[in-house]
Amino acid sequence: MKKSALILSIICIFFLLWIEQGIGVAYIVKTAAKVVLFLFVPLLLFKKRGLDFLSFRKTDRKAIRMAVVSGFSIMLLIIGAFIIVKSFIDTDSLLLDLQTRVGVTGAIYPFVALYILFGNSFLEEFFFRGFLTGAFQGSKMRWILPPLFFAVYHIAIFLPWFTLPVLLLALAGLWIGGYIFQWINEKSGTILPSWIIHMFADLGILFVGAYLFYF
Repeated sequence: MKKSALILSIICIFFLLWIEQGIGVAYIVKTAAKVVLFLFVPLLLFKKRGLDFLSFRKTDRKAIRMAVVSGFSIMLLIIGAFIIVKSFIDTDSLLLDLQTRVGVTGAIYPFVALYILFGNSFLEEFFFRGFLTGAFQGSKMRWILPPLFFAVYHIAIFLPWFTLPVLLLALAGLWIGGYIFQWINEKSGTILPSWIIHMFADLGILFVGAYLFYF
C-alpha cells in the first residue's frame, strides 16, 4: 500500500507539473486534470480504505478553534512576507506569467479565486493530508513524505516567479506548513482543521493576487 501510494503520488505530481510548466493549456484543463489525479484516481484505486478523514462532524472543536486562529495568523504572515520581499520579486513578470502561461486575467480572477479558496484547497487536503497521510499510517514517513511532496509540488509551480533565496525560503515554509497541517489533524482524525488553515493561507495569497491585478 505504501509503495503504491508513493508511486502514484510521484506520477500524479509530476504529471500535473508537466501540464503546468511544460505545455500551454487553458486553466480549466489544468483544473480538470487536478480533479482527476488528486481526487478520482485515489478514490478509484484505494476505495476500500474508507474516507474517515472526511467525517467532519467528528472533528474536535478545540482543533477547529486552533485552526481558525492559526489560519488567520498565517494569512497575516503571508501578506507581511510579501510586503517584506516584494522588492526581490519581479511583479511585472509574475503578472505576465499569470496572464499568459497560467491563463488567469483580471476579468476572471474573482472566479478563479473562489475555486482556489474552496475547491483547490480541498483537493490538496484530500490528496496530501487525507489519502497520502493515511497511506503511510503507522510509518514515520507519514511525517516526512506528505509535507515534502506538498512543498515540492508548490515550489515547482512557483519556479518562474522567484529568485533562488525566496524559493528556498518558500520551500522551508511550505514543508513546515505541511507538517503543521498534518499535526493539527491528528487529534480529530479528519482533514477539516488543515483545510481551514489552508483556506486562510490561500486567502492571504489571493489578497496578494488582487493587489497585483488591480492596484
